[in-house]
Amino acid sequence: MTLVEVMVAVVVGSLVIGVIAVASMTAAHWFAALANYVDMDAKSRNALDQMTLKIRQAGALTEFSPTHLKFALPNQTNSFLVYDWDSATASLTEWKTGDSTTNTLLTGCDQLAFSMYNASFASTTNLSQSEGLGVNWTCSRTILGRKSSEEMQQALIVIRNKPL
Repeated sequence: MTLVEVMVAVVVGSLVIGVIAVASMTAAHWFAALANYVDMDAKSRNALDQMTLKIRQAGALTEFSPTHLKFALPNQTNSFLVYDWDSATASLTEWKTGDSTTNTLLTGCDQLAFSMYNASFASTTNLSQSEGLGVNWTCSRTILGRKSSEEMQQALIVIRNKPL
Protein backbone atom coordinates (compact mmCIF):
# COMPACT_ATOMS: atom_id res chain seq x y z
CA MET A 1 0.00 0.00 0.00
CA THR A 2 1.24 3.43 -0.78
CA LEU A 3 0.91 6.51 1.36
CA VAL A 4 -1.71 7.94 -0.99
CA GLU A 5 -3.84 4.81 -0.69
CA VAL A 6 -3.62 4.90 3.12
CA MET A 7 -4.59 8.59 3.21
CA VAL A 8 -7.58 7.98 0.89
CA ALA A 9 -8.68 5.07 3.09
CA VAL A 10 -8.39 7.23 6.24
CA VAL A 11 -10.43 10.06 4.65
CA VAL A 12 -13.15 7.69 3.41
CA GLY A 13 -13.24 5.90 6.78
CA SER A 14 -13.47 9.22 8.62
CA LEU A 15 -16.37 10.32 6.44
CA VAL A 16 -18.23 7.06 7.02
CA ILE A 17 -17.66 7.28 10.80
CA GLY A 18 -18.76 10.94 10.77
CA VAL A 19 -21.98 10.13 8.92
CA ILE A 20 -22.71 7.27 11.34
CA ALA A 21 -22.05 9.56 14.35
CA VAL A 22 -24.37 12.29 13.05
CA ALA A 23 -27.08 9.74 12.26
CA SER A 24 -26.72 8.20 15.73
CA MET A 25 -26.94 11.57 17.49
CA THR A 26 -29.99 12.58 15.43
CA ALA A 27 -31.69 9.27 16.18
CA ALA A 28 -30.91 9.65 19.90
CA HIS A 29 -32.39 13.15 19.91
CA TRP A 30 -35.58 12.02 18.17
CA PHE A 31 -35.89 9.02 20.49
CA ALA A 32 -35.52 11.26 23.57
CA ALA A 33 -38.04 13.75 22.15
CA LEU A 34 -40.54 10.97 21.42
CA ALA A 35 -40.14 9.48 24.91
CA ASN A 36 -40.60 12.97 26.37
CA TYR A 37 -43.75 13.55 24.32
CA VAL A 38 -45.21 10.20 25.39
CA ASP A 39 -44.46 10.98 29.05
CA MET A 40 -45.98 14.49 28.85
CA ASP A 41 -49.05 13.12 27.07
CA ALA A 42 -49.54 10.41 29.71
CA LYS A 43 -49.25 12.95 32.53
CA SER A 44 -51.69 15.30 30.78
CA ARG A 45 -54.22 12.51 30.28
CA ASN A 46 -53.84 11.40 33.88
CA ALA A 47 -54.34 14.95 35.15
CA LEU A 48 -57.41 15.40 32.97
CA ASP A 49 -58.88 12.06 34.08
CA GLN A 50 -58.37 12.93 37.77
CA MET A 51 -59.85 16.42 37.34
CA THR A 52 -62.85 15.13 35.39
CA LEU A 53 -63.63 12.45 37.97
CA LYS A 54 -63.36 14.75 40.98
CA ILE A 55 -65.16 17.72 39.39
CA ARG A 56 -68.07 15.50 38.39
CA GLN A 57 -68.28 14.21 41.96
CA ALA A 58 -67.97 17.69 43.50
CA GLY A 59 -70.87 19.99 44.22
CA ALA A 60 -71.42 23.58 43.16
CA LEU A 61 -68.68 25.77 41.77
CA THR A 62 -68.19 28.49 44.41
CA GLU A 63 -65.20 30.43 43.04
CA PHE A 64 -63.93 30.85 39.49
CA SER A 65 -61.09 32.59 37.70
CA PRO A 66 -59.08 31.55 34.64
CA THR A 67 -56.45 30.09 36.98
CA HIS A 68 -58.51 29.04 40.03
CA LEU A 69 -61.51 26.77 40.69
CA LYS A 70 -63.20 26.06 44.02
CA PHE A 71 -66.01 23.53 44.46
CA ALA A 72 -68.16 22.76 47.49
CA LEU A 73 -67.98 19.08 48.37
CA PRO A 74 -71.43 17.46 48.69
CA ASN A 75 -72.63 16.32 52.13
CA GLN A 76 -69.67 18.05 53.83
CA THR A 77 -69.93 21.39 55.62
CA ASN A 78 -67.21 23.92 54.79
CA SER A 79 -65.27 21.43 52.72
CA PHE A 80 -63.94 22.41 49.30
CA LEU A 81 -62.02 21.03 46.34
CA VAL A 82 -59.59 23.59 44.90
CA TYR A 83 -57.58 23.72 41.66
CA ASP A 84 -54.88 26.38 41.23
CA TRP A 85 -52.49 27.07 38.38
CA ASP A 86 -49.41 29.05 39.38
CA SER A 87 -47.63 30.66 36.43
CA ALA A 88 -44.51 31.28 38.55
CA THR A 89 -44.00 27.56 39.21
CA ALA A 90 -45.78 26.47 36.00
CA SER A 91 -47.78 23.88 37.93
CA LEU A 92 -51.41 22.86 38.44
CA THR A 93 -52.26 21.73 41.96
CA GLU A 94 -55.32 20.16 43.54
CA TRP A 95 -56.16 20.13 47.23
CA LYS A 96 -59.09 19.67 49.57
CA THR A 97 -59.77 21.70 52.68
CA GLY A 98 -59.02 19.72 55.79
CA ASP A 99 -56.43 17.66 53.93
CA SER A 100 -52.80 18.68 54.31
CA THR A 101 -51.82 16.94 51.07
CA THR A 102 -51.44 19.01 47.92
CA ASN A 103 -51.57 16.96 44.73
CA THR A 104 -49.50 18.40 41.88
CA LEU A 105 -51.28 17.31 38.72
CA LEU A 106 -49.05 19.01 36.13
CA THR A 107 -45.63 20.63 36.01
CA GLY A 108 -43.94 22.56 33.24
CA CYS A 109 -47.15 24.20 32.03
CA ASP A 110 -46.43 27.21 29.86
CA GLN A 111 -50.10 28.15 29.70
CA LEU A 112 -53.30 27.01 31.44
CA ALA A 113 -56.78 28.51 31.44
CA PHE A 114 -60.16 27.55 32.82
CA SER A 115 -63.38 28.77 31.21
CA MET A 116 -66.99 28.49 32.36
CA TYR A 117 -70.05 27.57 30.28
CA ASN A 118 -73.82 27.64 30.81
CA ALA A 119 -76.33 24.89 29.89
CA SER A 120 -76.25 25.79 26.17
CA PHE A 121 -72.41 25.73 26.24
CA ALA A 122 -72.14 29.48 25.80
CA SER A 123 -69.37 31.20 27.72
CA THR A 124 -70.53 32.76 31.00
CA THR A 125 -69.10 34.52 34.04
CA ASN A 126 -72.13 33.86 36.27
CA LEU A 127 -71.43 31.13 38.84
CA SER A 128 -75.12 30.30 39.24
CA GLN A 129 -75.36 29.54 35.50
CA SER A 130 -72.26 27.35 35.35
CA GLU A 131 -72.97 23.90 33.94
CA GLY A 132 -69.60 23.09 32.41
CA LEU A 133 -65.94 23.98 32.60
CA GLY A 134 -63.40 24.21 29.84
CA VAL A 135 -59.76 23.60 30.59
CA ASN A 136 -56.79 23.86 28.23
CA TRP A 137 -53.06 23.87 28.70
CA THR A 138 -49.71 23.55 26.99
CA CYS A 139 -46.73 21.95 28.70
CA SER A 140 -43.10 21.76 27.62
CA ARG A 141 -39.68 20.50 28.70
CA THR A 142 -36.12 21.06 27.60
CA ILE A 143 -34.54 17.90 26.19
CA LEU A 144 -30.92 17.87 25.03
CA GLY A 145 -30.87 21.67 24.96
CA ARG A 146 -34.04 22.05 22.88
CA LYS A 147 -37.48 22.99 24.13
CA SER A 148 -40.02 20.27 23.40
CA SER A 149 -43.69 21.30 23.54
CA GLU A 150 -46.75 19.15 23.75
CA GLU A 151 -49.73 20.10 21.66
CA MET A 152 -52.45 21.83 23.62
CA GLN A 153 -54.68 19.61 25.73
CA GLN A 154 -58.27 20.73 26.15
CA ALA A 155 -61.53 19.35 27.49
CA LEU A 156 -65.03 20.32 28.50
CA ILE A 157 -66.12 18.93 31.86
CA VAL A 158 -69.80 18.85 32.83
CA ILE A 159 -70.58 19.73 36.45
CA ARG A 160 -72.97 16.92 37.48
CA ASN A 161 -73.69 17.32 41.19
CA LYS A 162 -74.66 20.97 41.11
CA PRO A 163 -77.57 21.58 43.51
CA LEU A 164 -80.76 22.80 41.84
